[in-house]
Amino acid sequence: MVTVLRSHIPVADCPPIIPRCMWGAQPYRGTPTNLTLPLSFMFIHHTYIPGDPCLTFERCAADMRSMQSFHQEDRGWDDIGYSFVAGSDGYIYEGRGWLWQGAHTLGHNSVGYGVSFIGDYGTTVPSQHSMGLVRDQLASCAVGGGRLVSDFVLQGHRQVVSTSCPGDALYEEIRGWEHYGVRTSWSADLR
Repeated sequence: MVTVLRSHIPVADCPPIIPRCMWGAQPYRGTPTNLTLPLSFMFIHHTYIPGDPCLTFERCAADMRSMQSFHQEDRGWDDIGYSFVAGSDGYIYEGRGWLWQGAHTLGHNSVGYGVSFIGDYGTTVPSQHSMGLVRDQLASCAVGGGRLVSDFVLQGHRQVVSTSCPGDALYEEIRGWEHYGVRTSWSADLR
């Protein structure tokens, strides 16, 4: 059984978030860049690799360590790129978290959180439960805790970077979520 610490934000809608120490994160390399809060965007991703959803804490934690290793060793980044990652085991995993700028959406990392779902969602969508954790609880927690503006814009990674991420099926799904939007001008939001 996994004992999860609740988020440090005093909001009832915060989902169970697995802190870095519980999934076995390696230390951040270098000095993190702090975000200027509140942010205006949430960018949705899928991991693509690993392609299968993780259904247990042990598998999701191993997937997190593998992604962090890939991002640090192969990509040369300071840490895992995502702010948060949703497993299909009922938990959100802390990546760079609420305060550190991620490396998830090139050119837009300072204005939004990058939230990824473990798995390849080109033809299927994540579990309803894991999507609810992100769509309803993580977003509400971020707004309630002053991390996201109340009228934040939710976008798929592909809307701002040339990529197929977050997969065709997941992208179609998020188009029906509250806050989904198309931004035609970025100048006021880019810092």
